[in-house]
Order: sequence, then structure tokens, then C-alpha cells
Amino acid sequence: MEAFYINSQGMKIIQESELQSEVEDGFRLFVLGLEAWDQVPLLWTDHLEQQLDWIERLRERDAVELSEPAKEGALAFHPRFERLSMNVHYMCFRDIDEQRNERPIRCFLTSKVCVLLGWNGADQERLSEWAGRGILTNPLELACAFGLRVLRHHQNQLESIEDQMDVIEEQILTASRAWQLKQIISLHRQVLGLKRSINAHQSVFGRLKNIEKPEYGDLQEELNFEMQRVINNAHQTHEMIESLRAAYQAAVDNRANDIMKVLTLVATIILPITLLTGYFGMNFEFMPFIHHPYGIWGFYGLSATIFLIVVLYFWKKKWLE
Repeated sequence: MEAFYINSQGMKIIQESELQSEVEDGFRLFVLGLEAWDQVPLLWTDHLEQQLDWIERLRERDAVELSEPAKEGALAFHPRFERLSMNVHYMCFRDIDEQRNERPIRCFLTSKVCVLLGWNGADQERLSEWAGRGILTNPLELACAFGLRVLRHHQNQLESIEDQMDVIEEQILTASRAWQLKQIISLHRQVLGLKRSINAHQSVFGRLKNIEKPEYGDLQEELNFEMQRVINNAHQTHEMIESLRAAYQAAVDNRANDIMKVLTLVATIILPITLLTGYFGMNFEFMPFIHHPYGIWGFYGLSATIFLIVVLYFWKKKWLE
């Protein structure tokens, strides 16, 4: 377990002898292992048994979510906010890395203590810089900072999907293929997963205002603003996915129409020749050209003439374009 003291002067490591000292300005930050639930310090005075019950319940629920296989677009971890007591809160954010792997950011908050289960990619130097600039004034500001980072990662995923859509759109306009529809469906599921995640975070971020704190922090205002922006981007990207799928279907339909057009033209051009072939193929004794030495060439010439007349007619009608 790592312990830090954060105030307007910065961030410093707390020695073991200082753990029991009173906090006048700032707050304490405890960073545990990812699964070190049993090392969470006492957050509710004289209620150790109740705290152990909370932690056991939260750990079992997270274990069940982790054990369930997640389909594409589904959430392996669900963002949540819980008030465990009057001044003890539990939050779980759903973070996404560049490989689209999910990881939970779990933290316990009181007015003077923040407990993290793992650093979760946080930069200790960055937190120290923020503390020195007076940005991290209480545990809630730290939670909002993690929320902002989660939203930035969601935004990065949306931008990555938009880049893939641009590539697919260019490929569809060049030549539509069946595998493009599978990619569109995959992107559609990814956007739906991001929308579910953002909507779940919106509920969590909205309940942060219920936490008692000295003042309404700037980071929380920025978090709410960023939340709305990412939601709008998610809706926009989802609409673009729908438009891309419609464009793919239109391209497939046009290709099918072109194929039917070619088949219809070929069948129409060959139809007169087929009639001639059927006529001269009848079993009669007296028929034109049947006993003439150049009859076969006359048949070929008549067929070629009919073929050219039909093609010329289609060309003048611009049906061959």
C-alpha cells in the first residue's frame, strides 16, 4: 500500500508514523493493489464490520461481472456510484486503452480520504503537478480528474472508429464487397458499446454533485461539459455508422441492378437470334436457305445484321451506358 498527502503545496509520501495524524488542509490518497480489497483502511469510524460487509459485496459483484464473457459492444464492467454511508462513497469507472481493453477504476471517497485500487495508468508526477497548481483540493476533484481521463479515452475510441469509417467508405465507393458489411456491423457494435458506457458514466457523474464538499470544483464543471461533448460525439458517430451502412446497401443494390441490366441486355440482344435458330431448326423439307450451298453464311449474316441493329438501337437510346 502506498500513502500520499495532497494539498495546495503538492503531493508527498506519508510515512507509516504519520498515518494516524489529523489532516487539516488537503486529503490523504491510498493506492492499493488491483485486487487488494482487504487492505482498504477504515473509512467509517467504529463500523469495521459494516465496512467489511460492503467490501465483500462489492468484490463478489465485480468478480461475477469479470467472469461473464462479454460480447462485442457489451460492457464487461458497469460504471456505478454507491453511497455506502453518510460520508463514504464507492465509484467504479470503465476505462478503455488503445487496444479497446476494458479496465475498472475503483475508488472509495470520504471528505478527507481517497482509496484507489491500483494506479490504473495514472501518472504520479501528473497528480503531483496538479496538486501543486491547486487543482486537487479534495478527493472529489481527484475522482473528477479520473473521470475526465476516462472520457478522453472514450473520445479517442470514437475518433478511431471515424477513421476506420472513412477507409471503408472509400472502399465502398471504389468497389463494394461482402466483408465490408461485417466491418460496418462490428463498428456499429463498438459505437453502441461506447454509447452504453457513456450513458452509464453520465449517471455516475451526475450523482457526484450529491457528495458534500467545501465548494463546487472547477474540475466537476469541466467534467460535466466534457460529458455532454462526448455524448454528442457518440450520437454523431452512431448516425455516421448508420449512414455508412445505408451507403453500403445502396452500393450493393446498384451493383445488383447493373448485373441485372447486363443480363437483360444480353438476353434481349440474343432473343432474335434464338428465334432464327429455332425457326431454321424445325424439321421441314421446304425452307429458305436449307438447300442453298451458302445458306449457312446467309443465316450468319442475317443474325449479325439483327445483332448490330439491336445494339445500335440500344446505343441510340443510351441503354448501354
